[in-house]
Amino acid sequence: MNNRLTFLFYHYGKIPRYLRNAIEQVRIFNRRAEIMLITDGIRDISLLKAFDIRHHEMSEFPSSDLETFRRTYRHISCFKERYERFVLERWFVTETIRRQRPDRIYIMQDSDVAVFGDASDLLPAMPDRPICLASMNPHFTFITGSTSRFLDHILGFYADEKLISKSMAEHSLRKKTSSIFNQGEMQFLFEYRAKEEDMVYYPTEGPAGFVDVNIHLPQGCDAMQLRRRARKKVRWHLEGDHLIPSFLRDGTPIRAFLVHFQGPGKRIFWRFSAGTGLTKRLKCELLNMLCQRKFFANMT
Repeated sequence: MNNRLTFLFYHYGKIPRYLRNAIEQVRIFNRRAEIMLITDGIRDISLLKAFDIRHHEMSEFPSSDLETFRRTYRHISCFKERYERFVLERWFVTETIRRQRPDRIYIMQDSDVAVFGDASDLLPAMPDRPICLASMNPHFTFITGSTSRFLDHILGFYADEKLISKSMAEHSLRKKTSSIFNQGEMQFLFEYRAKEEDMVYYPTEGPAGFVDVNIHLPQGCDAMQLRRRARKKVRWHLEGDHLIPSFLRDGTPIRAFLVHFQGPGKRIFWRFSAGTGLTKRLKCELLNMLCQRKFFANMT
C-alpha cells in the first residue's frame, strides 16, 4: 500500500532546516512512498534532492476555483496575509493534484512534523471519508476523495458580503482587546466539519503509535512545565536501526508515530532527526536526558 501514498509538502520562502528534516524522516520510514514538494517561487532545492522528491511550483496546478479564490480573498486576520493565503491555496492545489491521479492516497503534511512510521499502517483505522484529520490542526491529513465541497465552503464565504462583514466586525472587536482572530484555515475547518460528514477525525492512538497534535500540549501524557510553555516528556529507545521516541503516560511509554513541533517547537526539531550524526546509542542517552529533565529542557 505504501507505493500508493503521496506525501504533499507546501512551502514558500527560504527552505528551513526543519523542512529538510521532515522530508528526510518521511523517506526513512516510507521508502516506497512518493514525496511531492510544491513551492511558490523557490528554484533551488539542491538540499532536498537526496530524498527522491518531485518538485513542482504552485503555478503548475491552475484551476478556476483557485483563480476565484485569489480574486475574492479578503484578509481578515491578525497574522500575515501571505501565509494565510498560502495555506488556503494549498487546498485548491491539492484537489487539482488529486484529480490528475485519483487512485492515490494523499497526505498533506506540515513541514514541522517528524514521522516515525509507515503511514500505510494508519490506513486500517482510517474512516471511510474523503478528508481525515488527526485533529483540528491539519498537520497530517489524509485525503482519499474529492475535497470540492470544502473548497465550495471557502469560496462561499468570500462570496457572501454579510459573512465577510460579520467576520470583519469580530476581528475589529478582538483587535481592541489584543485577542487573536483569524478567518483562515482553522476557522474554515471548524465550521465545515461541524456541519458536513465528509471531513472527520481519525484515531490518534492505535497499533501504529501515537499521532501527536502538538509537543507543547500534554494530551493526557506526562509533561514538563518549562519557562515559557509545557512540553511532553519523551523517552527514546532503539527499534532495530532506528531511534524511536515515546510519550509517557503515568511513566509508561507510548510509541510515537509522529511528533508535531508547532510554533517555537521547531527549534528542537533537529534533535529528533534521524540524520543527526551522533552514534545511535549515545544519541539515545543524550536525548533521554534532554527530553525528560526540566533543567536541560529549559536551556533550549
